[in-house]
Amino acid sequence: MKYLVYIVLFIALALPGLSVAQSGSGLLAFEEDSFTKKNRIELYPNPAVDYINIEIRESELSNPQFVLYSIIGNKIKIELELISDNKFRIELKNLPAGYYLLSIKDPKINFNRTYKFLKR
Repeated sequence: MKYLVYIVLFIALALPGLSVAQSGSGLLAFEEDSFTKKNRIELYPNPAVDYINIEIRESELSNPQFVLYSIIGNKIKIELELISDNKFRIELKNLPAGYYLLSIKDPKINFNRTYKFLKR
């Protein structure tokens, strides 16, 4: 039984987004973090050539802010194009090939995530 507890704790620590709670019956229950169920963000295509598309699903974001950085941290001016509800596009044609970081923020709900992508 002692080893089973260690195994369960190891799995819980190895899998981000899961929380472990002990029920009244003494059994351990796993529950996916509710924050990861919301605000699912997808960047595609990666690697990108001319454009990078950003799709936000199950969103709580009221006014997302997008900031693009070079891999060394230089802020790059972008023009964000709204394609449809929660779908955006950034033109990359004039940027040199390399890795970039896209930061998506919404201070109202304290949301801040950064995504890395490759521009070819």
